[in-house]
Amino acid sequence: MNNLEFASFGKRFAAILLDIVIIILINYVLSAVLLAPFGGLTGIMGFNDFQFGENIVKGAAVGIGAVMVFFLSILAGFLVAFLYDFILVASPLHATLGKKLLQIEVLKSNGQTLSIFSAFLRSLMKFITGYIFFFLWLICLFTNKKQNLHDLIADAVVVNNN
Repeated sequence: MNNLEFASFGKRFAAILLDIVIIILINYVLSAVLLAPFGGLTGIMGFNDFQFGENIVKGAAVGIGAVMVFFLSILAGFLVAFLYDFILVASPLHATLGKKLLQIEVLKSNGQTLSIFSAFLRSLMKFITGYIFFFLWLICLFTNKKQNLHDLIADAVVVNNN
């Protein structure tokens, strides 16, 4: 596989958008299933049992519970996004569902498949650089192999597989 055709920024960006939609759907289904026994998100936050104007202490407890559940749900959402990327890139697909739909995949820069460690490292760095410092995703516009920082760290490339 010496003739690697690197995926364009446009294809990579479209794949990310598709993956975001898929991750949102996964998070929605998971939260609906996991929180249903507790009355859904409002039930677990305590809003179902609380009438505004009641007890100020109960109101404060509901507020604290709501904030905790909100932050835990954000952390769970990030964990789902990380696992989605890591598991699919480390799998025989070598790509997330968004990448597969656009016929691109993730390989080592020499054309071989990523090791599990490289896939983990790439997904971890993608999370840190991409979701926290999203402007770093523009690095691929300036590298020869169209690599982002997480690709460079894991010695990975995103290529067309058609």
